Amino acid sequence: MPASNSLKAADKQKITKKLVTELKKRYKGSVPKQNRSIFETLLFSACLEDSSYKQAEAAYARLLENFFDLNEVRVSSVKEIEQVLGEINDPDWKALRVREVLQYVFETYYAFDLDQLKRKTQDAANKELMSINHLSTFMRDYTVQHGLGAHVLPVDETMSKALKWMCLADLGETPEQAADAIKAGLKKSEGPLFCHLLKCAATDPALQPGFDEFEEVTEEDPLHASKRLAELVKKPVKKKVPKKATAKVSKKKPAKKTSSRTKTAKKNTTTKKKTVKKKVAVKKKTSKKKKTK
Repeated sequence: MPASNSLKAADKQKITKKLVTELKKRYKGSVPKQNRSIFETLLFSACLEDSSYKQAEAAYARLLENFFDLNEVRVSSVKEIEQVLGEINDPDWKALRVREVLQYVFETYYAFDLDQLKRKTQDAANKELMSINHLSTFMRDYTVQHGLGAHVLPVDETMSKALKWMCLADLGETPEQAADAIKAGLKKSEGPLFCHLLKCAATDPALQPGFDEFEEVTEEDPLHASKRLAELVKKPVKKKVPKKATAKVSKKKPAKKTSSRTKTAKKNTTTKKKTVKKKVAVKKKTSKKKKTK
C-alpha cells in the first residue's frame, strides 16, 4: 500500500474532492446545524465518538431529560450515567468522560460554561481541554473545530478505519495521525463537511463490514479511493458471522450396553460349558482304560 504521507498536497486535494462528491450522493451534503455552546459541544462530542449522529443525538437527549440538571449528572455515579446513555458504543467510557467534563468545568469556573476558551489562542485552548481527565483527542478536536472554528479534523477510531481502507492513512497510524495525513488536502472551510461525510460513512451499518477488512488491503492506489467507495456502496461486504464450535462426532460404533442380568447369564453358560467339557474328558479316559484291560 502506498504511504499516505508520500502523497502530494495536490493529490490529496483531488482525492478529498472526489470523495466528497461520492459521499454526497449517499448522505446529506451539509453539516448538521447545531446551536450549542462550547461546553455543550464538548459534552455532545463524548456521545458522538465512534457512534453515528443519530445515536449521539438520542443519547445526549436522554442525558438531559433523565436528570434534573447537569449538577445532578455531575454527582451521579458512572453506572447511573451509563444506564441513561442507553444503547451506544462504549457507554461506560462515555459516561466517565461526561462526568469528568462536568467535574472539571464546575470546579474550575463554578458554572457549566466554557466560553472563556474563545478569548484564548488555539494552543492554550487545546492545553486546557487536554487537562480534563480521560478526555479523548476526538473530543478536543471536535470542540475546537465546531466551537472555535479551528482547522483541525476530529477523527475517531471508526473514521480512522475508513481512511485506512481508502489507503489515505497507514495501517499503524493513530486516529490523530490519520487526521494529520489527510489534513493537507482540505481547506479550513472544507474540514467540517468532510468530517461529517466521513463520519456518516464510517458508522453506516451497510459499509462498516467492508471497512473492517482494511488490514487486508495491500496495494490499492489512494487516487482510486472514490471509485472503490462507489463499488463498496453498490456491492456491500456481508458481515462475517463467527462460526459456532461443533463437537466432533466419532465414527466408531458405540459399545452395546449389557445389563447385569445378561452378564450373570453369560457367566453361568460359560461355567456350564466348562463342567460339560470336564465330564466328557473324564468319560473318554475311563473308556480308554477299559479297552486296555
